[in-house]
Amino acid sequence: MEHESAQARIRLGLIGGFALLLCVCTLVIVAAFASMSADRLVEHSMTVRQTVEQLLNTLQEAETGERGFVLTGDASYLEPFNRAKAQLPILEGQLRQLTDGGITHQKQLDELYPLIADKMDELSTTVRQRQVGHVGASMWLMKTNLGRDMMQRIRYLVNDFDRAELDMLHDRNAAAALHRTLLTTATVVVILLAGALGFIVVLKARRDANAVHDRNTALQEEIVQREAAELQLRQAQKMEALGQLTGGVAHDFNNMLAIIVGNLEMLIKRLPEHENLQRTLASNALNGAHRAAELTKRLLAFSRQQPLQPKGTDVNQCVHDVAVMLRRSLGENIQIEIVQGGGLWRAFIDKPQLESAILNLAVNARDAMNGKGKLTIESANVFLDRTYADMHNDVTPGEYVMVAVTDTGCGMPPEVMNKVFDPFFTTKEVGQGTGLGLSQVHGFAKQSDGHVKIYSEPGLGTTVKLYLPRDMSKVDEKPKHVPVKAPSFVPNRKVLVVEDDADVRNFVVSVLKDLGYDAIAADNADTARVLLAKDRKINVMLTDVVMPGTNGKQLADDIRGSRPDMTVLFMTGYPRNTIVHNGVLDPTVRLITKPFTVDDLSRELRSAIVANSPHEWPHHHAQQGPNEDAA
Repeated sequence: MEHESAQARIRLGLIGGFALLLCVCTLVIVAAFASMSADRLVEHSMTVRQTVEQLLNTLQEAETGERGFVLTGDASYLEPFNRAKAQLPILEGQLRQLTDGGITHQKQLDELYPLIADKMDELSTTVRQRQVGHVGASMWLMKTNLGRDMMQRIRYLVNDFDRAELDMLHDRNAAAALHRTLLTTATVVVILLAGALGFIVVLKARRDANAVHDRNTALQEEIVQREAAELQLRQAQKMEALGQLTGGVAHDFNNMLAIIVGNLEMLIKRLPEHENLQRTLASNALNGAHRAAELTKRLLAFSRQQPLQPKGTDVNQCVHDVAVMLRRSLGENIQIEIVQGGGLWRAFIDKPQLESAILNLAVNARDAMNGKGKLTIESANVFLDRTYADMHNDVTPGEYVMVAVTDTGCGMPPEVMNKVFDPFFTTKEVGQGTGLGLSQVHGFAKQSDGHVKIYSEPGLGTTVKLYLPRDMSKVDEKPKHVPVKAPSFVPNRKVLVVEDDADVRNFVVSVLKDLGYDAIAADNADTARVLLAKDRKINVMLTDVVMPGTNGKQLADDIRGSRPDMTVLFMTGYPRNTIVHNGVLDPTVRLITKPFTVDDLSRELRSAIVANSPHEWPHHHAQQGPNEDAA
């Protein structure tokens, strides 16, 4: 208590000292301005004295010039006289202006200026007499005492004027000296006061150092919280680094898989029916390539680089559809319960990716329950507030649609929960899993601007909650149209394939020709521009996105002005940020991802052509989305 009282007294002393220092500083500023004002008055007096002296000298020079001209008749003597006639009115005006605020000086000038005018008239009369040849008359005028008396009177008035200004100058010099003394004194006081305050501040700093030492214990809890936040940040940075690594190899790896998948598929179609062994071997190789392609998709998903096509989605309907599939695949020993929230908001997500995430969670739950237990899938509207967001990295407060998957399995200890979202981490035996399921779910949630949270206790089970952003567009999803039979290719279409990888390029051209299209190839954007300029029959362009130099998106933008009717379908194994921004596929962009099958290419190319030329097709074709099969 006594320590706090002493601290309070020190604080009051500091406040008072700084207030006093502020007052003294204000006094210093006032004294400085007063000193400058006094100095300006002194300078003003000096200017007034110089001006009146210049006025008298000019008049005297005029008189001297007049006498020289009368005595000699030399007109050069009139130069100072003529100059005085021009300058005297100017000097009189300046003097009037300089002494505008002084009543005494104004009265003196009122007496002085008529005498100066009379003197100049007397001089002008003498000069005119001499100029017309009346030398005697001009000499007689000069010898009279009239001009001398006027000049003496003028000098007397000028001296009287100067003495009055000199008296004011003395007073102003004294005032300026006084203000300088006050300024010096105030400056010394400021220095002394600042030194005293500095001493007090040092004393308080020592006391505060002791107080800081006492508060260190209270900071330990904050340090623990900060370490937890840093752990989350390191986890996010680790995921970002792995994502960059994945993206770096995805393009080339998917190009190679595209060559393998495509050629194996074409080989199987060309093998005779009786070549059972060869067809089996090729089919096994094709299945392995498809599994490798799925692995690449999962890698891109956890690294948040899978191109998404989000739209307003009925999550309850999505959960229902997945549940139907799960009841057929999980087995009779898994009891599935669906708890759908009433009045559920629509979520702004990529529906196929959500279905894949729920399937992943369900498969993990089945494995955790060893094929026997209860699986609950729940949906609800939730609001994540600022407090929750501050406790979790990369969470934005707001409205979300929650999907929770709960199992009655073995649960997880904390050390396992800290690693479940790491890619390739799995508690399963070798060969039983890739360790990418939960990391793929985590990547999908984050790429969708959502959030994922896991709760688990050993022996009780696990709950994984997906928080999906609410769709604020208020636009209902358009009803799907029933697909109708259509040809495997669109006639009268010439396709330009732009691909820098020669093997992929040759495979795609071969497939297109087998499908019935007229297809030509270009290995880069420059070659493509040349072919487009030469051949106006090219009306479809199938281009890779990532190419050296000009990429596919830039190429499409470049030709848009000259070929607005051109159908463009992009293909890629990794789009980077060219047509995908913030994880979302750019609007109006149609994309097929590598590796793709012959059927995939046929369907997507036909869909792109139909969508670009709706007037050529029945109405139901134009309504189909980019991934709907019209066959």
